[in-house]
Amino acid sequence: MGSISREKFVAKGSPLVPSDFSLAKEAVEISARFKDIYIWLSLIVLGIIVLIVLILKFTPHENYKWRNKAAIFLIAVAMVTAFYTKFGAIQETFSLELINLSQRMNYDENGMMLGFLLNAEYLKVQVPADYQESTIQQIIDTTKKTYSTDPNFKPNIIFVMSEAFWDPTLLKNVSFNKDPIPFFHSLQKSQTNGIMLSPVYGGGTANTEFEALTGFSTQYLPSGSIPYAQYVNKPIEALPTILQRQGYATSAIHTYDNWFYNRNNVYKELGFDKFFSKEFFNDPEYKGQYIRDTELSQKILDEVKETNQPDFIYAVSMQNHGPYSDLENPQNTVQCTDSNLSAASKALLDNYSNSVADVDQSIKLLIDGLKQINQPTVVIFYGDHLPMLGDDYSVYKEAGFINGDNSYQDYLNLHSVPFVTWNNFTTAKPTQNLRLSANFMGTYALQLAQKSGSPMTDFLSGLMQNGSDVVLPSEYSGQEKITPNEANQYQQLQYDLLFGKEYAYQSGENQKPPANTGYIQGDGKVTITNAAAANDALEISGENFVENDKVYIDGKLIKSTFKDSNGLSVSLEDLSKYKYPLKIQIELSDSMNKIISQSNVYQLSKK
Repeated sequence: MGSISREKFVAKGSPLVPSDFSLAKEAVEISARFKDIYIWLSLIVLGIIVLIVLILKFTPHENYKWRNKAAIFLIAVAMVTAFYTKFGAIQETFSLELINLSQRMNYDENGMMLGFLLNAEYLKVQVPADYQESTIQQIIDTTKKTYSTDPNFKPNIIFVMSEAFWDPTLLKNVSFNKDPIPFFHSLQKSQTNGIMLSPVYGGGTANTEFEALTGFSTQYLPSGSIPYAQYVNKPIEALPTILQRQGYATSAIHTYDNWFYNRNNVYKELGFDKFFSKEFFNDPEYKGQYIRDTELSQKILDEVKETNQPDFIYAVSMQNHGPYSDLENPQNTVQCTDSNLSAASKALLDNYSNSVADVDQSIKLLIDGLKQINQPTVVIFYGDHLPMLGDDYSVYKEAGFINGDNSYQDYLNLHSVPFVTWNNFTTAKPTQNLRLSANFMGTYALQLAQKSGSPMTDFLSGLMQNGSDVVLPSEYSGQEKITPNEANQYQQLQYDLLFGKEYAYQSGENQKPPANTGYIQGDGKVTITNAAAANDALEISGENFVENDKVYIDGKLIKSTFKDSNGLSVSLEDLSKYKYPLKIQIELSDSMNKIISQSNVYQLSKK
């Protein structure tokens, strides 16, 4: 298993995880398309079996003690079985923790077998009662989208999920010397806005993103699971896939490492054309330890300008990420006043408020830029979750925002994130105070843009029409409008599409999403078109170069200078130790030392 895990990591950048075994059906289907390879593999396996039999046959009996080895094997199996069945207690005793941010980090920290078992805990997804083809078919047959569509109208659709963005003026018994987010508040007054119920608090960004992009609800998954880490391992009919079919260019942008929450692999399965991560930003401005959100806004504007198609862009920021200091910063311009907060809580809230105030400027930059571009566009802006303000919700408690009794109202307060929309094509009166859980955000966007959806989004549009547009944990579900029958149908359809036999794709016009073979990281394929000596330097010309690219000559790294997206240069003096012809290649690696972008090999002969 360790060997297989390593080979998978080399090939795909992620180790072997339990959910990989659920892909056996897909592996058989793929192998059937390559009959010659399948035959050769069968012959190889048969040869290995014969070789093993021969080795065992001619191995001296006294040197190969079957009874001892069998006993050791059975004891080992019993120990592993006992370990797994009592895993919860062992996990708690030894403080074992699954690292969901990256499976490589998880396996490096915990080891291959323990990392594998920690993931296995989340494979226990309960099959809904009465799950069968006829049940799914009945749901599909009775599902109709509840909004009108216009195939000729294709506005840009831009999601901005802002890290820990929240409105600090919502705190009770606290006032500020000035508005921390004036532009956001101005949009709320003039544009459609409301509250999004996030599935997480203080962290777990990927779960909010998963819900918004897929329409699936994490409330129907094992508690503590991160779908990006455990479940998204095949093409899924998410927003990018849906809009790609309708002529959209689909891009994801994130101002952090490409491997964070496994996005580099997940975005391919969700149907994005390309993914811009931190590695592809040239000389970005930082705010603290993270890229400033204004850089994200500018990248969105650049992408809208460059493409000839309507754009679907899902942008995820990082600047406002915690933790937030509990020491006063004398440079803070926004300060809370007239409060009963402790000194540490006041400093924490001040620091957060100043951070989110800078984020507010990035929203203004984005909207002002889109007004200048003047293409039909809809923007949906929201935070992924509330910020973690102190241990044990200290700021929220001191400000009287929650009681700390795990009540339904406390849950709502700690999971309600304000969102706002903006568009330049409708004259309808804006809707105020909408209330949706994150899994309805994608369907809501399709309605705004008048685009057709999928079996899942059509089903969700029906729930929205009925007012059943909030899905909460089971202990609070009775407080919302969604009925047990609606919740059961939702769970059935989600299970079918994510884990089941995909009956929803086997009828009529519903088609299973294909493999996303065109997916790339970056703006496009890195290509070297020419290399020539000029001004004591070897000038390398091409396309889609970025500042973090490295030049390799004959497989060895050589110092280079980035000029722009079409040019790099290497000192001729540094080239003096190399012999012609030179094999030149450009590579980009991430912080895990994995190559995420690679050019063609350009061969240069000395003239």
